[in-house]
Amino acid sequence: MIRRAEDARWSHVRHLLAVLLASMLVLAACGGGGDDEPISAEDPDTPADPDGEGGDEPGDEGEPVLGGTATMGLESETNNWQPGIFAGTQAGYNVAWSIYDPLMQKNAEGVIEPYLAESLEPNEDLTEWTLTLRPGVTFHDGTPLDAAALKDNFDNYLTIESANTASDLTGYEMEVADDLTVMYVLEQPSAALPSLLRGPIGWPFSPTAAAELGEDFGSQPVGTGPFKFVSWQRDSRFVAERNDDYWQEGLPYLDEVVFRPIPDEDTRAAALAAGDIEAAHSVRLSSFLANVQEIPGIEIYLGPGNSGSGAIFNTAVPPVDDPRIRRSLSYALDQEELISVIAGEAADVTEKRTQYYSESSPFYSEEVAEAWPTDDPEEAQRLYEEYINDPERSDGKPVGSPVALTFACTAIASLQEQAQAYQAMWQAIGYDVTLEAVEQSVHIQNAIAGDFMINCWRQGSDTDPYVTLSGAFGDPEVEISNFTNYYNETVAEVLDTLRTEPETEVRAEAIERLGLLFAEDVPNTWTAGNNEFIGAIPELKGIDSWTMPEGGGPGNGADTGITMWGHVWRD
Repeated sequence: MIRRAEDARWSHVRHLLAVLLASMLVLAACGGGGDDEPISAEDPDTPADPDGEGGDEPGDEGEPVLGGTATMGLESETNNWQPGIFAGTQAGYNVAWSIYDPLMQKNAEGVIEPYLAESLEPNEDLTEWTLTLRPGVTFHDGTPLDAAALKDNFDNYLTIESANTASDLTGYEMEVADDLTVMYVLEQPSAALPSLLRGPIGWPFSPTAAAELGEDFGSQPVGTGPFKFVSWQRDSRFVAERNDDYWQEGLPYLDEVVFRPIPDEDTRAAALAAGDIEAAHSVRLSSFLANVQEIPGIEIYLGPGNSGSGAIFNTAVPPVDDPRIRRSLSYALDQEELISVIAGEAADVTEKRTQYYSESSPFYSEEVAEAWPTDDPEEAQRLYEEYINDPERSDGKPVGSPVALTFACTAIASLQEQAQAYQAMWQAIGYDVTLEAVEQSVHIQNAIAGDFMINCWRQGSDTDPYVTLSGAFGDPEVEISNFTNYYNETVAEVLDTLRTEPETEVRAEAIERLGLLFAEDVPNTWTAGNNEFIGAIPELKGIDSWTMPEGGGPGNGADTGITMWGHVWRD
């Protein structure tokens, strides 16, 4: 059974986001929630209960049961569990949200609300945010979560020069108001802080343990989460046990959670089918979803995240420094064919992508979708020939000589399949395409160093638009994650709007302006939206029906292949 978010929900979401953002009480982030509709495994587009009567809706899973274990297969390992050093993907977030609590979290309507925090309130111009903690919360080592702990985390770990979080906190200071209250004081207005506090910046950890363990803290984390660290065998398993002193009464339900990194998708699917693991996730465009659908009894929780697959161009490197070449390469791609090849039988639930936001997002633009250059081999050929016959061509080669490209991708089978499909479509135009298969950490390091021409890449996220787009396209002198080196005055103006403007409609207009610019200059290509989901045995309940604290309503379920394992139980 596939559970998939209802598109109709988004008209309500857009209205609610606009109202809340206008009042500046909270900040909306992109993406959807956990109010999922059952879809039959036999026909992924057919509701299992078309009349809307009965069904297996969240909340109909019975009473939670205490005890038992759950083992999840992850798509990748994570480098380190100390916030500030952590550089994990959705795989890492599944683990991190088990041992840490995010200060803020997303509800079922896509709105960021307090989770571990009791409240977060901005001043009128978004230059000062006051965060109040819940009383009586302790870390796993028994020390208190208080304002002093947050201040220690901020000063000594999150904002130091070597921290991965430092760039997002440039221009931020933290002041302690009282034992449970801190103020984030900003040099410039920012609407993005609530979303940042959902990620590593907002995962409080024990200053006492961090000081005692030093560099070893990253492999022996101590948070406030529903589970306490037991052991970590890198590339094998991460084990955590129930936190009996957890601040949310009655949680967690499970005695133990185990996370196993299994990068190979066929191996992960086989492990799920054999019962070696009881849940698995994916955040890629691949046939893995189709393979999991074929496993009897497995339920699939499919989210409408903003992540998509494609490629990034290093616009500082010839010949992809020329927008004619980048447009030509984009026009040469037949997205429908790519989806069919890569997603296999799951192609019918895979969204064609033209921009950084999915069709279910309030920031999606039909105008950008229509403008995106794709599936026009004649235009691709015209642009290619214009470049090769230009005596001023940027690669310095003689007029008429073929354009040579190097396309790097990780060695994962589905990504190599995608790379080969790209290669075939580009070679049909006349490009000489060399494929390089590299290990994932090397692939990322090459991007950071600018040592690439074209990289296959996963793009977009469900964080605040300013966080997503400033990281990808901010000033390359500041943002090390601007791997494309694409930056100009228009980008700077749009990013400034996203940073200072909380109103959804205004932000959507700015994002549309940026999307239309990207359709002209093509700093990256798009293949399709990623199939982000968790597949699990039916005995595991609560994966898509966890709730916000103290009766705060439904959370955002299993969006983007992540869930809150402290709320999951085994029937």
